[in-house]
Amino acid sequence: MDLSAREQRVLDRISESEGQSDPRLASMLAAFGRLTVAEAMPDREQLGVPAGRIKAALHAAARLTAWAGNLWAREERART
Repeated sequence: MDLSAREQRVLDRISESEGQSDPRLASMLAAFGRLTVAEAMPDREQLGVPAGRIKAALHAAARLTAWAGNLWAREERART
């Protein structure tokens, strides 16, 4: 699976904090990862929508949220 640089950094940070909070769990997950690295992801775990469409939907949701926030702020300013 190919991850963007940002996604990889987030996963690395999670892994680091996990290792600090529970070293035993971190070592078990690392062993699991080494044992399963060559296996294909099960079909039921695959995303049904291409990643590009998911990212586009997230960007659209972010734009809509920003628009709604700006509209709300304008209405609040108009009330005062």
